[in-house]
Amino acid sequence: MICSTYTPSSIYHFHAVRPVFRKPRFRVCSSTSSENDRFKVEYTPWLIVGLGNPGNKYHGTRHNVGFEMIDVLARKEGVLMNTIQSKALIGIGAIEEVPILLAKPQTYMNFSGESVASLASHYRVPLRHILLIYDEMALPNGVLRLQPKGGQGYHNGVKSVMGNLDGRRNFPRLSIGIGKPPGNMDMKAFLLQKFSPWERKQIDEALEQGSEAVKTLVLSGFSQGISRFNLVQKYKFHKV
Repeated sequence: MICSTYTPSSIYHFHAVRPVFRKPRFRVCSSTSSENDRFKVEYTPWLIVGLGNPGNKYHGTRHNVGFEMIDVLARKEGVLMNTIQSKALIGIGAIEEVPILLAKPQTYMNFSGESVASLASHYRVPLRHILLIYDEMALPNGVLRLQPKGGQGYHNGVKSVMGNLDGRRNFPRLSIGIGKPPGNMDMKAFLLQKFSPWERKQIDEALEQGSEAVKTLVLSGFSQGISRFNLVQKYKFHKV
């Protein structure tokens, strides 16, 4: 039997009567030809962060699609989002044998980096395993792009994350296209607006596609599968 265990430090869980401190454990086992053979298999955890604003007021808005991607991943991978740590709502689980930490910072968008830096330090997650998921006006609505690094653009949430990571930019990011404001519409009003029914359909499909791309990234890194994903996304709405 091959087993591995990942045990981070104690974290705070909500309880109806009193706070409970537990040590979450990631444990992976697989059979070998001999039960007497034992090996320690170590997997580097992934910190997957969706950016957004907390509260019902912002639910379903363009600026909160990062939160929505985390919700989809949590549902698909059976991760319970029930813990507050580092000013973020988090859930601990795994994609197959790889441990993951899903996070939705509750600091509001412009201060998201406080949560990201604190969680990365606490769980000793290397920069290359921090995946940031956020809305992107430079992409058409429902188009996704997965990159190993990048700048901050005009996104205040990404700016905050990079600032709290000492200006470093070499961490993966999944951008979710939300399109540009029509005409002379104010950018802030556009970001806090909900999607039209047709746009909502495109976003829902994109979230499903994006969750599969995240799984591919976690299990295989930036492989040919990610290259194909980006190519398909780039031309997904082009008519031949």
